[in-house]
Amino acid sequence: MRSKTDHQSFILKPSSINGVGVFILHDIAEDTYLELFREDFQEELRDEADVPEELQGLCLNHESGKLLCPKFFNRLDIGNYVNHSNDSNMRYESGKGYFAKRDIKAGEELLADYRELPEPENPREEYYK
Repeated sequence: MRSKTDHQSFILKPSSINGVGVFILHDIAEDTYLELFREDFQEELRDEADVPEELQGLCLNHESGKLLCPKFFNRLDIGNYVNHSNDSNMRYESGKGYFAKRDIKAGEELLADYRELPEPENPREEYYK
C-alpha cells in the first residue's frame, strides 16, 4: 500500500456514476495526498454567459456570482474528471487539495463530495441534492 501518488497513479475510464471517472492504479493508504492537479493548474473567474453550457459542469459557483473555471478547457487536469458522491472516498482540504478518506484499493473510482468545495451554499445545495 502506497502513501504517495504521482502522475502515473491515475487513469480515466468509463464511470458507473457519470460519464468518465478517475480510477487509482495502485492501493493507497488513508490520508494520502492525491496528486490530481499539476502545480501550474490555473483557474479564472468568468461570467456564466461566457462559458458554454457543456463546460459549466467543470466550473464552481463563486461567491462573486461568477463561475470559477479552468483557464484552459482544452488542457484539463485529471482532477477535473473526479465524480461526485455523497459516499466519497476522498476529502478536500482548502488550500491543500485532496486526500484519501480511507485506504483505497487499485481499480477503485475516486469520488469526491462536491459539497466540501468552497461554493456558495444556495446553488451548491440545490445542485448536489
